[in-house]
Amino acid sequence: MLPFYGRKLPRRIKKTEVEKLQKTNFFFSKRNISKLAIKISEKPSEVNLEIGFGDGKNIISQAQVLKDELFIACDPYLKGSLLIRKNIERLKIKNLALTDLPFLELTKYLKNLYFKKIFILFPDPWPKKKHKKRRLINDNFIKIISKFTKKKSRILVSTDNRDYLNQILYTFYKTKEFKLNNKYFNDSLIMKYNIPKTTYLRKAMESGKKSYFLVFDKEI
Repeated sequence: MLPFYGRKLPRRIKKTEVEKLQKTNFFFSKRNISKLAIKISEKPSEVNLEIGFGDGKNIISQAQVLKDELFIACDPYLKGSLLIRKNIERLKIKNLALTDLPFLELTKYLKNLYFKKIFILFPDPWPKKKHKKRRLINDNFIKIISKFTKKKSRILVSTDNRDYLNQILYTFYKTKEFKLNNKYFNDSLIMKYNIPKTTYLRKAMESGKKSYFLVFDKEI
């Protein structure tokens, strides 16, 4: 189990904002995570996941476009959940569940569940050599997501770090269970899956960094 590095709460956040989030019927912390199974059962069709949803723009967009599918979004840093709470309520989105459990901890509460799509957009690249072991996508991570995906499931990944890109490609290649989809890449992938310009993508563009969007298909 990889630990979560950093603060869970942003600085200067009002206690009342956290309380409002915890009272919603779409936010699941460790204290009520068992109720997530009820949320899943209410949407028995396709279930999707976003790991580390940041500003929430992508997961909000996905849930609005595919209203018959359920989206689960996990991010231990509460800033994203606090930011999009009002939007979820204002837009009356019913097919979205948020949790502050890290993905690897969340898997302990997911039983007999297979994801149609998993979004991993701009995971922390941990660029320093001594910190690379903290990267989310590694051999152990692939073994875990393999248990929660089935044939034709898709893993959508983006990064603006070339070293992490190479690691991601090699890690998926070694498994033989997932194959890089050559049909959808970068702009064509963004258009196919209606991925909006998130904060991290905008920052990468403003700094002149090239972003890479990849999709891996489960073949076994």
